[in-house]
Amino acid sequence: MNLDELLLLIEKNRSQLSKIDDDFYEKLRERIAELEEMKSSAGESDFFRYEDEIRTLKRLQRKIFELRTGKIISAAWAEVCGQQFSSDVENMCSDERVFFKKLIDIIKEFKRSILEGGKRKISDRVLVRIKKDVEIQGADGKTYKLRREDVVTLPQLNADALIKGGIAERIEVKEDEVSQEG
Repeated sequence: MNLDELLLLIEKNRSQLSKIDDDFYEKLRERIAELEEMKSSAGESDFFRYEDEIRTLKRLQRKIFELRTGKIISAAWAEVCGQQFSSDVENMCSDERVFFKKLIDIIKEFKRSILEGGKRKISDRVLVRIKKDVEIQGADGKTYKLRREDVVTLPQLNADALIKGGIAERIEVKEDEVSQEG
C-alpha cells in the first residue's frame, strides 16, 4: 500500500466513489499493524519514522472512511427518493455494499412509518442470534448473508427454520424490560 495511492484515492473524483479492492481496508489495517510491530523493535532513529507513518496512515484511513461513508449515505438517500445516482455501487467494496443495502432498507422503513403512520409491524419478524455462518433466501425475498454472532430480525418462517436447524437461537425481548431514556 503506497501513501501516494491513498492520497490519490481521497482526491480523485470527490463526487463519486473511487473503485477499491474488497480487501482495501483489511490491507490498510495490516500495514498499520506491520508498522506497529516494526516500531516496537526499532531503534530510536527509525522509531519516530514509523510513528509518523502510522499516524499518517490512520489519519488517511479515517478520512477515506468518512468520505466514502458520506457518499454511500447520499447514494442510499438518492435511491430511496428515486433519483438517479452514479455507478457508486459498482465501486463499493462488499462491506460497503452491505452497508448501502441496509441503509436503503432503514430509510425506506422510516419513510413508510412517517408517511403512512402507525406502529411498525414487527410481529411477523423474529429477533435471533446466529450461531453459524449461513446465507439464506428470506421469505420476504431478500438474501441474508449471516455471520456467527450476528443479531438480526428475520421473517418468522426463516427464523423458525434456522432455530430448528440449530443455526440460530431466539432472543426474547419483553417491552416492559426495554427502558427509554428521556
